[in-house]
Amino acid sequence: MNMVLVKENMNEKNKIWQEAIEALIDPAYGMDEEESAAYMGKIMAKLKSGKNLTQEELNYLSLHNQQLYMTALRVKYQKEALKNRLKSCRSKEEAQEVIDNAVGGVSKDDPDKEYLIAGIREVEKEFKKSDAYSRLPDKKEKSERKKLLKYLDNKNCENEEASNDNIFNNEKVTPIAELLDILPVFEAKA
Repeated sequence: MNMVLVKENMNEKNKIWQEAIEALIDPAYGMDEEESAAYMGKIMAKLKSGKNLTQEELNYLSLHNQQLYMTALRVKYQKEALKNRLKSCRSKEEAQEVIDNAVGGVSKDDPDKEYLIAGIREVEKEFKKSDAYSRLPDKKEKSERKKLLKYLDNKNCENEEASNDNIFNNEKVTPIAELLDILPVFEAKA
């Protein structure tokens, strides 16, 4: 008889613990079907708009909709990867290329396309509002520098051919010297 009471007491304690754990893990614990459906609708709306889901919402999906949970995780990791790539961009033009590549990388047949594109657009919106984006130059500086150097190199070739009496005939004029030659000269009268 004593053993039966101990077992019943243990079963009762286990039930209490199980309910407490479920209450901690499942955000829908204690909700009726209507409230649970509304909560799922809220989560779906957040996913469709590209917003980040809370850990509580992810827990709910993991317990109640495994397929949507996997989609939410996929979107979350894609967004984090895009954020990391955007951090290394050196111009607004390069950042836009990274975003365009991310959007272009989503297959038209992908069942999660809607969620992925929404997530990418949300990251784009957040990034373009950031101070990091506003500090970036518009164009790639390297390509602008290369264009300038190419222009100056071509200018050097033209100048060498045109001026036989140049004192630098045997020396190549540096880009800095060429820039100094292009700049206007101001003379101050005393």
